[in-house]
Amino acid sequence: MTAAAATAAAARPRARTGVRRERGPVAYPLLLAVLALVAIGVVMVYSASSVREYLGSNDPAAEGLQQAIWAGLGLGLLYLFSRLDFRWLRHLALPGYFLSLGLLVAVLVVGVEAFGSRRWFVIPGIGSFQPAEAAKLAIIVYLAHWLDRRGRNAGSFWNGLVPFGMLVAPGFMLIALEPDLGTAGVYAAAALSVFFMAGANLLHLTAIGASVLGVAIAFVSTTDYQMERVQTFLDPFRDPLGAGYNTLQGLMALAMGGITGLGLGASRQKYLYLPAPSTDFIFAIIGEEWGLVGTLAVVALFVIVAYQGYRIAIKAPDTFSGLLAAGITTWIIVQACINMMVVTALLPVTGIPLPFISYGGSALTINLIAIGILLSISRETHTEGSLLNAVFDLGRRDRRAHLPRAGRRTRSPRRQTRR
Repeated sequence: MTAAAATAAAARPRARTGVRRERGPVAYPLLLAVLALVAIGVVMVYSASSVREYLGSNDPAAEGLQQAIWAGLGLGLLYLFSRLDFRWLRHLALPGYFLSLGLLVAVLVVGVEAFGSRRWFVIPGIGSFQPAEAAKLAIIVYLAHWLDRRGRNAGSFWNGLVPFGMLVAPGFMLIALEPDLGTAGVYAAAALSVFFMAGANLLHLTAIGASVLGVAIAFVSTTDYQMERVQTFLDPFRDPLGAGYNTLQGLMALAMGGITGLGLGASRQKYLYLPAPSTDFIFAIIGEEWGLVGTLAVVALFVIVAYQGYRIAIKAPDTFSGLLAAGITTWIIVQACINMMVVTALLPVTGIPLPFISYGGSALTINLIAIGILLSISRETHTEGSLLNAVFDLGRRDRRAHLPRAGRRTRSPRRQTRR
């Protein structure tokens, strides 16, 4: 070979080697359901807050406009995270975990206290920020990374249960000390779902659940207003103008809506009757203005999110992504269920917003980032099959959820019997 030919060959770009991952389209049913929930949220925040905002700032569209701005920012981040490779989150798992714990400590010291809780930072020019929302995503990412590396040891006591409890307990206790038992419960539920999908022992999960319940009972029994909420839940009519006022007004709003509702913007409870109409009790305003049809439509959209999220988790390309998808889905669905059960008097009153719908910039943005991560995982999943296949794929031979781990050896085929 001549010198000129060798120089030309060296300058020629080399072809890429290695395995190239197939990335298909995102899970469009999940994307459409989330977009519908966000659109409903913007409209209902404007409707539910219009009276209070008009009396407070003479601008009935103030909260609705802010929610629309946050929705636009969140959707932009959703698109960005859906296009990025979810595996780079591994590099942020440990720093994000410690940063979230630091913020939870800081909010107890310098946070703003409101309604008996210290949960928020107030950022001038931006608004309030709730560190617990970011902590839920941080613990899910870190546990998915840690349990993927732990492998089958997740089912053991000393190598699985004990370190898991040490990782989850600080965040849970810090959120409970705000106090915010509802968010602490969602935090624990999301962490337990990741642990379960990693192959945790069912007896260990039962022990953790009993411990969480015991801590919750201890907090409730030692806090006067928490105990009052439980007593009001058992009998909301014992103090209809005091402790039971929120619950009864929420039920009244649902009853006034009937089947088809009073019409968009025609709510009567938002005229200073129903507390927190654009945040904690926005589901009641949906029921009043859109009726039973509207509330069932919202429930159906969350069912789609749940089905698509768990299906992505089951069909995920590796253990890390499967655990990540399961934790995110559980977080959003459990929080939605708690909010709707509070409004319908099936749970004591807690300050948990309805995901994608309630007013709140930090919660909406972080929820949409989480959905972007789910969509990124869905681009590498193969979700062919029916609903029954997706459900029954949860059943494993050892009766535990066990996801395939990257790099794990495949079993050799059985040898054919000799004739």
